[in-house]
Amino acid sequence: MNATGSTTVVEYPPDLASMRETAHQMLGPDSAPEAVPPVGEELVTLTAALRGHIELLAPEVGHAAALLSENSPTRYAALACVEEARGRLRAPEPGVAVLVGKVSYARRLARVLAALCDHYEIVSAGTEVTSEQRAFVRLADHCLKCPTCRAVDDKGWNAGLPCEEESRLYEAYRAVRARASAARLAHRHPAEVSA
Repeated sequence: MNATGSTTVVEYPPDLASMRETAHQMLGPDSAPEAVPPVGEELVTLTAALRGHIELLAPEVGHAAALLSENSPTRYAALACVEEARGRLRAPEPGVAVLVGKVSYARRLARVLAALCDHYEIVSAGTEVTSEQRAFVRLADHCLKCPTCRAVDDKGWNAGLPCEEESRLYEAYRAVRARASAARLAHRHPAEVSA
C-alpha cells in the first residue's frame, strides 16, 4: 500500500514466449493437422493453459489496440482477433467422449493464442501500419487506379491483362510477407529456426 492507502499494481508484460510454447505444444512443429496431439490429462491441462493464456492476453491486446488511431489497419486486425478469441472461449468444449472434437477445439485455441501473441507485439509497439499492410495497400491502390489492371472484357469481367507495375508490386508484397512470416516464425521457435 502507498501513502494514500491504495495498493499499487505492478504490471508486467505478458510472457509471450511461454504462451507461444504452449500453443506450439498443441500445434506441433508445422501446425500440421497430422501432428500427433496430446491425449488424456495432458490434453485437458494444455487446453486449460491455452484458455488461461487467452483470457490474460486478449484484454491486453484490446487495450493496446484501443490506443492506436481509429483508422489504423493494425488496430482493426488486432480487435478482430480479440473478438475471435472471445468467441473461441465462449464456444462450448466438446464432450468427454469426443477426443477428435477436444483436439480440434484445443488447436483452434492454440491458433488464436499464436495470433494474439503476434498482434500484441505489433500493437504494444504502437505500430499503426505494418510493412505487410503498407505493401498490400500500394498494390491495391495501383490495381484500383491502373487502366490496364481495371480493363474488362465484353462480358464485363476483368480482362487479366499483364501489367508490369502490378507484377512488381505483387512481388514486393510477397517478399515483405515472407520476411514478416520468417520473423514471426523465429520469435515462435528460435531453437528450431537456428537448427
